[in-house]
Amino acid sequence: MKEFPKTFKYGRVFRVKLTTGEISKNFLNVAFYEYGLKILENGKLTMKHLNSINRLLKKLFKKAILIRYNVSMMVPVTKKPLETRMGKGKAERNHWECSLRKGSIMLEGGKLMKDKLYYGLNFVLERLPVLGKIVKVIY
Repeated sequence: MKEFPKTFKYGRVFRVKLTTGEISKNFLNVAFYEYGLKILENGKLTMKHLNSINRLLKKLFKKAILIRYNVSMMVPVTKKPLETRMGKGKAERNHWECSLRKGSIMLEGGKLMKDKLYYGLNFVLERLPVLGKIVKVIY
């Protein structure tokens, strides 16, 4: 997976503050495949989390599964090195992260039998830094 956006207008931005009352306005239902992961609390997701989920699902199902992520890395996080003095401006970009809103569908999967997909998505839920649940498409 790509680790950063192709173009980014400003190099350093302020962090996104997530309050507990905010609910997502988009990606509320599973739209593309049969099952999805719904986020139950606000939080942040880094590229390490997405890569570990990708590796886990590829190891379990090889090429038999279709995966679609509804998140994108859009906030650069800066970090100063240890043992540096104060001042001299904002630090360089360290990694990218995205904000997860309560109620949004983070990941969608399909093309497998129900029990196998539930088994794999339960493993994914254990690796996420936020609470979530498995939801099915509503026709």
